Amino acid sequence: MISPNVNADYVELLCSLPYLHNPFVRQRPPISAVQFSKRLKMLDFESRKLVGELAGTFYWGRLKLDDTDVELVRKATRIIETLEFQDIKKWQMWRMDLRTVIAALRRRKQGLAAPDNKTLWGYGHYVSHISRHWNHPTFKLESRFLWLPEAKELLESGDSYGLERHLMTTAWNYYSRQEADRPYSFSDVWLYAVKWDLVDRWCCYNADVAKQHFEELVQAGLKQPMEELRAMA
Repeated sequence: MISPNVNADYVELLCSLPYLHNPFVRQRPPISAVQFSKRLKMLDFESRKLVGELAGTFYWGRLKLDDTDVELVRKATRIIETLEFQDIKKWQMWRMDLRTVIAALRRRKQGLAAPDNKTLWGYGHYVSHISRHWNHPTFKLESRFLWLPEAKELLESGDSYGLERHLMTTAWNYYSRQEADRPYSFSDVWLYAVKWDLVDRWCCYNADVAKQHFEELVQAGLKQPMEELRAMA
């Protein structure tokens, strides 16, 4: 069993990690994935195992917004319900609420009806509430989730980049406001890990978008000369 209290391994690890800046201001993470993975080896086996389980389910790229990902919902449910750390449980429930709301918006955009009670499509505090208020633009949750109206507009307009940035900014701001119940505990380690994932994920996402934009510019640049050659033939 992992102790929720201060542990020398946690203190040593957290003191060795660099400060995480806002990923939407700084373009590069202060510590790479390889370096961070090596630092986590400072933890005992049980702590490393739990970090791996949480990361495998709750890291940004793992919590896909695909509303058919039944297995992921089941896995997230199992982990949350067996967690002994109330602060981590609260953070991950918030993350699942966000995922569930976005999944609902996407289902509705696809023209799907409100899910029935037998459909495993989301997890969190608002699954039943969303089904009851399916036809309301924001499921009557705009006062609970201030980020929701803008997310709805970005999704419906097809602005995938804007939506990703908006959601990741929302997640970053949320986790940046959180504090572990006990300083220098396992919860502090996980809070750092989930924030590091957001920094790393946004940097990778930006690189992918830049590459795609470059390729589009190249293709656009080649298009005009090809059209001129065809006209000359």
